[in-house]
Parts: sequence; structure tokens; C-alpha cells
Amino acid sequence: MKNETKDLKTMAQNFFAAYDAHDVDGMTALCADGAVGRYAPYGLKSVVPIRGGIDVIWRAFPQAVPNFRVEAVEIILAEANTVVAQAIMSGPIPADPLGIAKKGQVVFIPHAYILRFNTDGKISRLDAYWDNAVLNGIKASAL
Repeated sequence: MKNETKDLKTMAQNFFAAYDAHDVDGMTALCADGAVGRYAPYGLKSVVPIRGGIDVIWRAFPQAVPNFRVEAVEIILAEANTVVAQAIMSGPIPADPLGIAKKGQVVFIPHAYILRFNTDGKISRLDAYWDNAVLNGIKASAL
């Protein structure tokens, strides 16, 4: 690998910093051409391209929750070219069209990410998992 393994953690930190800054172009610049990802609660077989797929979701978050935040709580070097990260997505719900939360309520949703890097140090695969039970609990509290 062209980059040292310790640099993978820094690259992951850069990815989450761009995410927190709502810098989708910066996020996708850290991804390889042809990179794919899976947002597991949408289905285990829901692997889609990052560009033209997952990046659309990333662009929608700041529009739906303008003050949403991303905090990388822990970044763990795993085997070979893999990094596992625990992150918290948060932000105030500006409106409640789906009965998820009371207007203005700040929600905190734990996420786990598995980032795999190619030999050029770019993210080639990103898998994300999050706690749907938190969303269901928030929805119940809004009723």
C-alpha cells in the first residue's frame, strides 16, 4: 500500500471532518473512482455507487437538517486496509413530516462505518450501519 497503515486513520478522520462540514465534494474526493457503499438498514444487498448513489444521500442531509453534525467518536485500525469508525449523527429536526421527533428536538443517532481503502489510499468501499431503534424511540416520544 502506498500509504502507511497509520495514515488510514488520518484519512478516515478527514472523511468525517468533511462530512461534518457538509463538504460532499471533499468526501467524494477521498473516494476512489468506482467506489461503492452500502447503507445496511436499506438492505444488505443494497450496494450502490458512492458517486451518483450514496453522495445523493449525503447532499440531502444538510437540506433536511441544516445544522446536522457528524462526530467521529472512535476510529479503529482493523486488518490490512480497513478502518472501523463509530460516529454520532445529530441535529435538530426542523419539521416533523414523518412523526419522527418534535420540531426542534436534537436527535443523536449512533452509526458504525467500515471503510476499506485501495492501494492509492482512497476509500473503495464504505458500509454504514445505524441504530434504527433510536429512530423508533424518538418517534414514540414525539407522539
